[in-house]
Amino acid sequence: VGSDASGEIYISGHDHQTNSMLYRMYQSDNTVRWIGDARTASEAADNWENGETAEKFHTRPIYHDGQVYVATLDKSGMDDGFRTTRGFHWYSYRISQNRFYDLSASEANGVGAETLQLATIQIDPVNNLLYGMSIPENKLVRYDIASGTTRVLGNPSQWTGYFYTNRFMWVDSRGRVYITGGSSRGQWNKGESSAVFDHVWYYDPATGFGELPEFELQGPNSMEVGQWDREHKNLYTSDDQGNIYRFNDAAASWKFLGRPNFSSSLKTWIFQLSADEKKIYIGLSDGPQPNAIYEYDIATGSSFELLKINDLDDAAAAEAFITGYDSWDSKGNFYIASFSMYDNDNVYMLGINPVEIKLQKGLITNRMQVSAVQENNGNIRVSRSGSNAAPLDVLYEIRGSDSAGNWVTTGYGELTIAALQSDFNIDPVDLSLPAGGSAIGFEFVVVADGNDYLIGDDTSVAFLQ
Repeated sequence: VGSDASGEIYISGHDHQTNSMLYRMYQSDNTVRWIGDARTASEAADNWENGETAEKFHTRPIYHDGQVYVATLDKSGMDDGFRTTRGFHWYSYRISQNRFYDLSASEANGVGAETLQLATIQIDPVNNLLYGMSIPENKLVRYDIASGTTRVLGNPSQWTGYFYTNRFMWVDSRGRVYITGGSSRGQWNKGESSAVFDHVWYYDPATGFGELPEFELQGPNSMEVGQWDREHKNLYTSDDQGNIYRFNDAAASWKFLGRPNFSSSLKTWIFQLSADEKKIYIGLSDGPQPNAIYEYDIATGSSFELLKINDLDDAAAAEAFITGYDSWDSKGNFYIASFSMYDNDNVYMLGINPVEIKLQKGLITNRMQVSAVQENNGNIRVSRSGSNAAPLDVLYEIRGSDSAGNWVTTGYGELTIAALQSDFNIDPVDLSLPAGGSAIGFEFVVVADGNDYLIGDDTSVAFLQ
């Protein structure tokens, strides 16, 4: 499950045998629609061979510059099975066209790389590149979006044999790719060296592969999930045992933050960072206790069980696994998938608003809803409902659009509605505009913080400066 810049939700699905599909949940009517599948897109490009299959879109749908990207994983075992495959395909959904394309149709042999299959992809938005990690060889590949070509970069020389592939990797503002590998779990461990995989490694486009022993891990376990803060300053990530780390982009620094108070024998595949960067909603599943989501406080390291899945839906709660990270819509809801393997049930998708959950459980007693409207004098009035006894910090964005109406740049801000006040008035002249020379029109947008308050129906105001 993933999301784009506007909060539309994308779901990569598959039958785990022959074909993989991409779905979109439209916020306008809360309806999930099929938007493409591997076989149909490849056949349209005359790039589907007899007997070819696309077992999975294992990758989280990645948004970049008006497109959503996925890649195929046709064999997922940590064995030689991948060698019998044709190779993976890159696909993209072009939002403006509502079309799903096989990008690899124009590449040599019609695939990104022969026999390789990708478990993970990540975007380098600055350099317009996609990276992917193969399973089980753990080879890094790079796709140049502009030229439509893939290059196999390989892996560090110390990475030998087959082992568990990181399900999450990240790229910093300098174009360096951070990678991990291995698993200490008996079901996935292949005898790989703990000394090799108890820290983070990297690929630098200028210098190649390297290791970062100072980026120490709590055991030899790959990163599984992660999310940047909204300004792309801090990245939060976790392995599948719930060990949480923070990477700071400016300093290229690393810190272990802690882990929630639940057993590490359970699997962590849910990871949702609140927009105010104060909470992480982290899930556990695939164990003897009910699947659940915890709230982790970043500042204190404290945690508690926010909900069990059976609080929301009994049918979804009966499934074995819950997954989903960095998948927020524009209203402060995050989305997860609940499913089992080979039980002939379709996947359940759940939308969760953590503020609503906390209100229902009495963890928050003041229901606050924030709105933004334009006054007759042109000023912007940000208002809140509910008690005004305490001050309230409100997040907002300034979005800039070009002459064609395309959203091209974003600035980030925060304002405080004072105690005993219900409104905050803004003269647009006083707003700091985001960088981006092509922007000629601007929009002030209130952002749900995912922690303390909800947002109303009126959340944006267009203005000129």
